[in-house]
Amino acid sequence: MTTSSKRKFFIQGAVLTAVSLFLRVTNMGYRSYLSQKIGPSGMGLYQLILSVFLLAVTLSTSGISLAVTRMVSAAIAAGRRETLRSLVARCFAFCLALSMGMALLLFFFADFAAVTFLGNQKAAPCLRILGVGLPFMSLCTCMKGYFLAVDESLSTAAADTLEQVLTIACTVLLFWKSSPQGIEAACLAAMAASTLGEAASFLTSWWSYRRSLKRHTPQKREKSTGVLKGLSHIALPCTLSSAARSLLNTGENLLIPRQLQAYGLTYPAALSQYGLLQGMAMPMLFFPSSFLASFASLLIPRIAKERELSHKRAVAYISGKAVRSALAYGLFFAVLFAAFGDDWGRAFYHSSSAGAYLRVLSPLVPLIYLDVVVDSLLKGLDEQFNSMKYNFADSFLRVTLVLLLLNRLGMESYVGILFFSTIFNAALSLRRLMKVSALRLSPQHIALPLLWAGVCVLAGRWVLGLLPLEFPFARVAFQCLLCGGLFAAGYWLLSQWEKKQPGPL
Repeated sequence: MTTSSKRKFFIQGAVLTAVSLFLRVTNMGYRSYLSQKIGPSGMGLYQLILSVFLLAVTLSTSGISLAVTRMVSAAIAAGRRETLRSLVARCFAFCLALSMGMALLLFFFADFAAVTFLGNQKAAPCLRILGVGLPFMSLCTCMKGYFLAVDESLSTAAADTLEQVLTIACTVLLFWKSSPQGIEAACLAAMAASTLGEAASFLTSWWSYRRSLKRHTPQKREKSTGVLKGLSHIALPCTLSSAARSLLNTGENLLIPRQLQAYGLTYPAALSQYGLLQGMAMPMLFFPSSFLASFASLLIPRIAKERELSHKRAVAYISGKAVRSALAYGLFFAVLFAAFGDDWGRAFYHSSSAGAYLRVLSPLVPLIYLDVVVDSLLKGLDEQFNSMKYNFADSFLRVTLVLLLLNRLGMESYVGILFFSTIFNAALSLRRLMKVSALRLSPQHIALPLLWAGVCVLAGRWVLGLLPLEFPFARVAFQCLLCGGLFAAGYWLLSQWEKKQPGPL
């Protein structure tokens, strides 16, 4: 990678990270607003509705972005830019047909799904209104793959920002004007606002896409061949993997409240427990991963290009740098959550219970964040089939364990299931990446960042004890800025020291 391409990569990554951070912050604020309006039970129903809808989203969009990125990147590398319009147009047709079919299924079977899976027929309109947004989401996914291939990921960021802002604004307006009564009506207002945001995102992306075509394609046009074959080879394994995993995840999410009821909890109490973990604690756990997700998405075309050119040393270097950085980043936030989880729960949800869950789950953070990067690297190295196997096995084990343990041991057993499945999936994925990329890791890549993270958090705790910061958001912001700044400075010095060491690290 040349100096100019490195600079462009990090500039794009920095901008995407800033946008992603903005989206995560506003999403956390949005969930905090919803939790105050509808409570833990309402958040539980909201999350259950999303789990059913995400299965339809997976079947409509999974693997499409990766396939478009890979095919467009290959066409550009081979000097066949005149085929780009035809290539992407055929992908559009495929996406539209698939998403329209899924939207119709969701519309006609909404009542059945609401009664059978959610146990609440009043939730059916939520599924129908979400189905309207499926074609918009599918086409946006296709354009996202194109933008990533031509190094214009900022266009996607602009569309995502508009979608988020519009969704939140419309939700607040609907709650302010109509004051929906009952958690079902409140969820319907939120879902309607989400669909409107998807439509606005599509229009923005389409405008950027049309302008981009003029810059990247010549006047001469040729038909692209092998598009369906490319979609089958690249997208199909991802789709099957994601569909299987999404189906199992949906089943898992639907089983949790039912198994908790079998354990002895009432339906509202079961929804509350589920809402606390999946609707509140898990979003906080994933919140900092926005920094990684942006760079991880940019890794796919980069490492795919190096693989196509058989640059094995470059593949090993990119993989090693990305994995070590993700691991260090995850270790820092694991320590931060373990020390200050209660502050995060109070800041975002006014809930000490959500903060307690965050502290308990904090040891999983390094593996979860590492998986974000490893998954992108495996996709860029044409290892999506193996990724499919690992994800399916992980999800199958989780569903099996939920069926066997949750009705006997309660919510504590589900926390144990999360630990087991996260370790299982991360171990398989990392092992495969190390095999195909010649990646090297040593104990110092864990011990040194972990030790330094502990020092930074202890220093932050000491300074916080000297300052009269009672406002929860101020405490969380100060923790991130002070501890994060110290950790970043120390990790940079560590990376400079590693560069001077002999041999591969």
